[in-house]
Amino acid sequence: MADTHPGAGRTTAVFQVIAAATLWGVSGVVARALFNRSVEPAHLVQVRMTLGGLALLPLAFRRGPWLPRASLPYAALYALALAAVQLTYFQAIAFAGVAVAVFLQYTSPLLVAAWEAARERRLPPRPVLLALLAAICGSALLVLPGGTLRIPLEGFLWGAASSVAMAVDTVFAGAAQRRGARAIPMLAWSLLLGALLFVPYRLPWTALAAIPGRDWPFFVYIAILATAVPFGLYAAALGRLRGSVVMLIAMLEPVLGAALAWVALGEALSGAQLAGGALILGGIALAVVGARRE
Repeated sequence: MADTHPGAGRTTAVFQVIAAATLWGVSGVVARALFNRSVEPAHLVQVRMTLGGLALLPLAFRRGPWLPRASLPYAALYALALAAVQLTYFQAIAFAGVAVAVFLQYTSPLLVAAWEAARERRLPPRPVLLALLAAICGSALLVLPGGTLRIPLEGFLWGAASSVAMAVDTVFAGAAQRRGARAIPMLAWSLLLGALLFVPYRLPWTALAAIPGRDWPFFVYIAILATAVPFGLYAAALGRLRGSVVMLIAMLEPVLGAALAWVALGEALSGAQLAGGALILGGIALAVVGARRE
């Protein structure tokens, strides 16, 4: 059924992405605590996808768990990209650090905007183009360190792969929903399928059994409040907004992460970083205005 009030639907979608970005931004501190305890990236990704998928299954069955046949190829590709985006991001952190990994991953809105332009055979709306420019420049100022920047080749390749995977994830999530897939069932099955991709590395129940007792609260937090809930909100928003706009609004995540690190960890921000955060917020505001005018 078509949305009776499309403007209201887009406004809801904007708040869904803002909520998702907020949860992702807060979760960075929790993930850092796990890595400080020598948790391997692949272990964290497998567990968060397993627990997140299991947590969403009751909601999926309540709403009708099965996906329309026409959406299945796109949902399967979404599942593969969902696993890839998390693993490549954590590998980029391991080789190049958080700042470089965040910046490279958040170049993905450019890829999605280029795809949308090619698909529609027209440039994105002017507010979206301006928002892309402001947000990417702001991200560079916010997260990249000053002075001479040397990025290890492995870190750059993993970061570039993370950007591509995030763009592919966004494109196929939107495509599956346009073919009748509901966000929650699609996400639940995709998380569980993604968890199974790690079977050559470790069986899901073995991964769960390997969690030390003291780390369970951290893993549960990451699985529910950094995976199931925010990815569900993000996927739902893709049914109502352009993928490039959704990704631009999601760039609130590094701003919140930097602010939280400033408040909770005492990591002061420089003037350039504050300017970068302001540019990102300006880009997000432009994206929201563009979304509401469509």
